[in-house]
Amino acid sequence: MTASIARREEGAAVVAPHEAEGEPGASRHTRRKARTRARIVEAANLLFAEQGYLQTSVEDISLRADVAVRTIYTHFPSKAAILLDHFDRWLDALVDGLAARPVDEPIADALAAALRTMAEAGWTDRSYGDVAGSPPSALGLVVGPPEVAGYMMHAWMRAQDRIAADVADRGGFEAGALVPAARAAAVFAACMGPIVAARLSLAGDPLPAEATANGLIGDFIGRLTDGKL
Repeated sequence: MTASIARREEGAAVVAPHEAEGEPGASRHTRRKARTRARIVEAANLLFAEQGYLQTSVEDISLRADVAVRTIYTHFPSKAAILLDHFDRWLDALVDGLAARPVDEPIADALAAALRTMAEAGWTDRSYGDVAGSPPSALGLVVGPPEVAGYMMHAWMRAQDRIAADVADRGGFEAGALVPAARAAAVFAACMGPIVAARLSLAGDPLPAEATANGLIGDFIGRLTDGKL
């Protein structure tokens, strides 16, 4: 992880994508800041999709969002942090969703339920049928610059630590038990599956038009846990 990309504080509230106005009862100032932040992210993602991450400057984003460059830097420490905003919140929501499931629930069922809860909260099930048109942050590990791919991998390692620690704590496992780590590793492998498939599709046959991130994750976790691979 590069120093220019700031990690959100541990324990920070996970905000669903549709909550741009801020938390209920928030002050006018807080709501205004939330709207500005959302406008910056929206403008940046549009530019990243239109002209590419590397070709987009912070100045480009400020013009599209109609905010000053200094305003952008009060919300984000770097351009990469804007790109990764969606990924950070998505990953936190996933881990929180798994922590809300029974600890003895089969991991495939727990992951499917967590993804359903996220969809109900407003998280879009990203299409992988058109890889070239996917949001830049969705394929950061495939085509992203090193600082983006590196950050995402570090974030996934932290997420695995959180999942394993939660399972160990709630499941009452003894020190050295492999079940908590195995459940965390299964989640990671299932979520990496669509990324591997997307990368292969860039150089070969495209994925089916109806392929989505959640659908592919469910397929991979099922194959990983049913012994048929």
